[in-house]
Amino acid sequence: MKTRLHAIAGLIGVSFLINTTSSAQNVAINSTGAAPNASAMLDISSVTMGVLIPRMTTAQRSAIAAPATGLQVYDTTTGSFWYFNGTIWVQFASGATDWALLGNTGTNPAIHFVGTTDAVDLVFRTGNTERMRMVNSTGNLGINTTTPTARLQAVATAAVGNTAISGTIAAQGSGHLAYYNTIALGAFGSLPSALVFADEAAAGNSPALVSRSMNPASYSAAISFSNVWIAGYYGVDNPSNALNPSSLYGQLNVTNNTLGGFQSAVRGYNNRTATGNPGYTIGLLGTANAGTQDGMGVMGEYFGTAAGVRTGGYFSAGANYSYVAENVTNRKIVGAGTVSEIISTPDHGRITLTCPESPEYWYIDYGTVQLVNGRAHVELDPILMDVIVVDPANPLKVITQVNIVECNGVAVINKTATGFDIVELRGGTSSGEIDYQIVAKPKTNYGEGRFPQAPGPAFVKGNEPAQAKAANSGNRTTMYRWPADWEVYNYDPAALTKIGDIVPAGPHAGKYKIAEGVYSDHMPIEAPKR
Repeated sequence: MKTRLHAIAGLIGVSFLINTTSSAQNVAINSTGAAPNASAMLDISSVTMGVLIPRMTTAQRSAIAAPATGLQVYDTTTGSFWYFNGTIWVQFASGATDWALLGNTGTNPAIHFVGTTDAVDLVFRTGNTERMRMVNSTGNLGINTTTPTARLQAVATAAVGNTAISGTIAAQGSGHLAYYNTIALGAFGSLPSALVFADEAAAGNSPALVSRSMNPASYSAAISFSNVWIAGYYGVDNPSNALNPSSLYGQLNVTNNTLGGFQSAVRGYNNRTATGNPGYTIGLLGTANAGTQDGMGVMGEYFGTAAGVRTGGYFSAGANYSYVAENVTNRKIVGAGTVSEIISTPDHGRITLTCPESPEYWYIDYGTVQLVNGRAHVELDPILMDVIVVDPANPLKVITQVNIVECNGVAVINKTATGFDIVELRGGTSSGEIDYQIVAKPKTNYGEGRFPQAPGPAFVKGNEPAQAKAANSGNRTTMYRWPADWEVYNYDPAALTKIGDIVPAGPHAGKYKIAEGVYSDHMPIEAPKR
């Protein structure tokens, strides 16, 4: 009874303070006596007071039995308004808890986030079509896929113009993953697509592709593998008349003073495990399809001042080995085995002819002279005179063959640096033809002596057997060497070297020419400026 009296008293008090206007269909509560808005069942208006709806904790809200759809409360635990949508309670959007279309302020990255708090995937859509999904169970993010198998997986459909992922440096180049478009490769044709495509199609400062492996890493910077075709294919179209780029460049910089063994900038290894002998196993193959231009299938150059071996090339097979363009011994070829020629004869098969060899170096010349009244004089060829040594310690050696039936025999006398005489023995006066052979000591390698020390196989360096030391292992720096070609004919090798090539000799020998008058100890990573 007391509660009812309090309620009646309250309503009476309100009636004195607020005008209540009602009609058959709606009610207005205000202090002005204004009629209710026709669209509202209840129209409450005030400029000094508000509407206070039921306030309760989250536990109390959750305990409401059979809440009606649209039921609203203020949750004092969360400090926010909630409504029941017929299935679950939903929190009203607010600047403090929701992300606004125009952005939010006062966010705290430690507690604020976009995502889910239950064990479901996060999905992003446009046009009501799923475009991106973050999988709850793995944390993988998929673009155009609902089942990403990597931390980030983007899928592009196989249609021209589609690319899964692209990155671009403005006005310099682009990098693409899963690129599905025609890729032009100059004279080498084109490709319809590529899983990875780096494209530097504009002048800039970005190379198309870089891979790097730094200490303490333990793997190669780049690894290519194929069981179908070539593991790495490199091509260059070079229309320039000033630059000489290579299609493949490798450089090894050794900074340790005690490292031994073979230190190669480029290495090829052909490991054939099949049986039979149907073809040839090649470790390294060079082919020069030069057309009308001079060419070389393989070229080797050495630059340095080593005292042991300085050679342009080394070849070995079993017990045989040879050095080519060996600078210490000053020989074009030196090695184990004979020097031979192969002739394919139509009547005798393919035959081998072998060169005679000598304990020391000699020049040999041949000629024919007419013996007249028992005497003949042979003047040496001026060119031969210029390249040999003739003195009391190194006289000419002349071998004759007399082509005269009646002759007492001949002697060679008056041998000088310019020629010699042939005379018939016992004062004979025969006339006729005499063939002769001249053997002379060359200026080349003069002073080297007989049976000079030879280099051993390359792999014995540092472990040379004592028995391999020859008696004549003197200092080869004292033997005679002809001046270099550019010194004799007074030209500058660097001036004849194309940009991008190695200077072959002179003060800049072994350096790359990257511009006129500019040289480097390595091939530049950027095309030299012209």
